[in-house]
Amino acid sequence: MSSPPATAGSDPLATVTPNHWSNLLWALEAPDIAPDFPLPWLPVHRHRALTEFFSRPDVHSQLAPALLAHLERLRHHRLGIYFESLWAFAFTHHPDYELLAHNFPIRDQGKTLGELDFVVRHNPDNTHEHWEIALKFYLQLGDYWVGPGLRDRLDIKLARMRNHQLPIARSAIATDTLQASGLTIDRQWARMPGRLFSPLAGPDLPQPGALWWTDLAGFDAHLSAHQNNWRQLPKPCWLSPIQPDSSTTAFPVAHAHLARGPICVAAHDGQSEVSRGFLVPSDWLSRARDTVHQN
Repeated sequence: MSSPPATAGSDPLATVTPNHWSNLLWALEAPDIAPDFPLPWLPVHRHRALTEFFSRPDVHSQLAPALLAHLERLRHHRLGIYFESLWAFAFTHHPDYELLAHNFPIRDQGKTLGELDFVVRHNPDNTHEHWEIALKFYLQLGDYWVGPGLRDRLDIKLARMRNHQLPIARSAIATDTLQASGLTIDRQWARMPGRLFSPLAGPDLPQPGALWWTDLAGFDAHLSAHQNNWRQLPKPCWLSPIQPDSSTTAFPVAHAHLARGPICVAAHDGQSEVSRGFLVPSDWLSRARDTVHQN
């Protein structure tokens, strides 16, 4: 049952539950958030081949229970681990792939230099591929994009993937370690889907599909009164668009709740998601500026 429109300051804001199969499809087909950055991004035709297979009704019917069982075995529930688990499932069940290694450690004299997210065999051309993947959400602060928790920044993450995470697989120590396990690397791919959120601009409603961020006062002043069904999104719901019938428990979203950090919210019009954004604590902007200046 749908919840009534709510203001963030005092009334309940319903949460939603994740649709894991929709999240799987989103993880496979969503565009990378920085496609112009020089990384070996996965080509479009490879995205399409992955998505088309898991979009088939017969595949969904056969494998949806297996996906739920796969996710129930997760020992940790961080969003990055959830995202990697969706990809591990895809590599395990898509006929074009064989999963050879996941989080493969590269060590030198007992010191871990890094881990390779995935090593897979691409069956159509019998090549071994190293994949580095990341799921990222950033809020715009001037020329920078910073993570809602202020522990991450887009330019730093991209540089690390280009300068460390991908090159380490080509190092001599990695080559020796891989060969000891019967593995080689023929080519590499990067995947970094996610969303980029811009500051809420003035009193006008964001355009459909726009991504925004604001503090609680800005939300109450400009968005909460509009006739949309606002929902809070727990982290597993940050991937695919929400469904209008996926409400669960409602609870107040007030300053005390935001004290734990930014929260992601979305609105739907009864048919589809129409708006998505982050609500941030009142001091988030000043702390974000401090973080940028420190780096």
